[in-house]
Order: sequence, then structure tokens, then C-alpha cells
Amino acid sequence: MPPTEAGEALLPDLTTLFAVLASAERAGTVPLTPPVEPLRVRYSGRFRRYGRPAFGVWTADTIGCPACGNQVGPWTVTCDWIRISLGCPCGEVTHEHGLAFSEIWLLLPDS
Repeated sequence: MPPTEAGEALLPDLTTLFAVLASAERAGTVPLTPPVEPLRVRYSGRFRRYGRPAFGVWTADTIGCPACGNQVGPWTVTCDWIRISLGCPCGEVTHEHGLAFSEIWLLLPDS
């Protein structure tokens, strides 16, 4: 469906708004959220990614280190509140694990 005239009229304002949101903070301004230290926890065990490709069908994949294939850790889990990285004892750190925050967070001990 082609854009309407009303939608086309909104584009310049939306472009300006998103440019301001994506730009660096101006000098003298305070960020909306305070800086938070990353959370770093050690975890020995498996991380599993669950999926549901069809109704009544569930899958579970065990996450492994892309460098050495390690699946049981101990992992160094680092959360910077934007993304979670898994560090393997071999030294490899990956963000490409595909796990959701909830799939990792529920396994971690209370910190």
C-alpha cells in the first residue's frame, strides 16, 4: 500500500526526532538512566535455547563455545544491561549465542 499524504507529512518530523535520539548527549545534559556497572557472574552448567517451530513441537539446543565446543562451562556471564556475553575458559567471548535474557537470568544464582 503506498504511503498516504498524512504519513508523508510526518516523515520530516520523525526523521528529526530519530536523529536527535540517536545523537550523542549534548554537553551539560544528564542521561535519562544512570550508568550501571556490568554484572559479572560465573556459572558452571549448560545453557539451552528453546524454540517452538510448530504448535505442540518444542526444540532445545545446548549452547557451546564457538571456538572449542565447550558446553558445560564454567562460563563467565557478563551483562551490561544491553546484551549478555558468555566467556569460555578457553578465552573466547561470544555475543552470538542467541539466548534471551530470561533463558540466562533464570539459571544464574542470586547476585
